[in-house]
Amino acid sequence: MRGNQLQGRFKIEYETKSMDEGIVEDLRTPVGTNVSWWIWDAEFYSTNPTEVIDDIYDVSNQGYGLGRRWKSPFELPVIMARQTRGSSSPNERGYYVTDTLTLTVAVADLNRLLPAMMTNPEIHIKDRVVFQNTVFYPGRVLPMGRYADRYSVVSMDCYMVNAEELVNDVQFQQYAN
Repeated sequence: MRGNQLQGRFKIEYETKSMDEGIVEDLRTPVGTNVSWWIWDAEFYSTNPTEVIDDIYDVSNQGYGLGRRWKSPFELPVIMARQTRGSSSPNERGYYVTDTLTLTVAVADLNRLLPAMMTNPEIHIKDRVVFQNTVFYPGRVLPMGRYADRYSVVSMDCYMVNAEELVNDVQFQQYAN
C-alpha cells in the first residue's frame, strides 16, 4: 500500500521554481512593464517629525528642504499594468476624479524587492507608485494563483494621488504640474 503524501518525481520546491521562471519568461519579460516604486521613509519621520509634519497644521511641512520623504525609487517589474479612468460626475464638492492602477506582479519579484508586501502590506500604504507620469499609492493587495502553500502572482490596486495633493511633497513636484 502506498502512502497518501507521496509527491512523485517533481517536488513542491521544483514546481515553485519552475512556476516562478515561467511567469518571468512567458509573461513579464515579453509583455510586462516597470513602475517606479517609492518607499515611505519611516526612519526619517521618526527621527525628524517636525521637519516632516508642520507642528501647527496637520500637513507636510512647507519649509525649504522640509516635508515628507520617500527613499530613492526603484523599478518594480510588473506583468501587467492597467489604468482605469475614474468617473467625473459632479457633486456638491465639484469635480474630483481619481484613476485606479491595477498591477499584476510576480510573487518572486515582490519577495525580492518588497519582502514585507506578502505578510504585512499595510506598511506600504504610504508608499508611492509612479506610472506614466502619474502618482499612485498602493491600496489593496490581492494574492492570486495559489499552489500548495504559496501564491504565484499578486494583484495590487493603486489609487491616484491628484496634483493638488502633491503640492507639499518636494520629491513629487514634477508630477504635480
